[in-house]
Amino acid sequence: HSRDCQRIRLETPILSDMHLAQIRNQSFSVFQTETLPILFSVSEDDLEKSLDNLFADADQAIEEGKTLLILTDREMNQKKAAIPALLAVAGLHHHLVRSGTRTKVSLLLESAEPRDIHQLAMLISYGVDAVNPYLVFAILDKAIQEKSIQGMDFERAASRYIQTATEGIIKIMSKMGISTIQRYRGAQ
Repeated sequence: HSRDCQRIRLETPILSDMHLAQIRNQSFSVFQTETLPILFSVSEDDLEKSLDNLFADADQAIEEGKTLLILTDREMNQKKAAIPALLAVAGLHHHLVRSGTRTKVSLLLESAEPRDIHQLAMLISYGVDAVNPYLVFAILDKAIQEKSIQGMDFERAASRYIQTATEGIIKIMSKMGISTIQRYRGAQ
């Protein structure tokens, strides 16, 4: 299937807010995005039901020809909590593998949860293609505004974080004898 071969090539699996916005709003018809919330109702304690709904929504998006699924916890609030990112990513990855549709989509994660190299590496090893750790960038921006970080602007600080995080992930992989992120993705 020709759609299976269409991929966006990323230099790093870590996406800034700007890069994620560019992907979300790009105009290439072969790369259609669908944003799927990874939230559950706190009052109903419906985590399992929310995961099932995520899987069904992903299946529907794939049937509609979506090729980029963006899992997001951006809308969490007092009533809606985030499904743990690793659980959402791993669950959806394995659901799509079982369904035979995993090669039709890329999974992107927009989450406040991951911050350190280990968390990012785990998400990639459980199937995510790229991560936007938006809370990290918000913290960097605030630290620069408050002058806690001096001598660099936000773009430079964000770039340095992305570079360092990417190098850390590569170091983890190399210790395992893995040379590319594609071979690491989904390897658990």
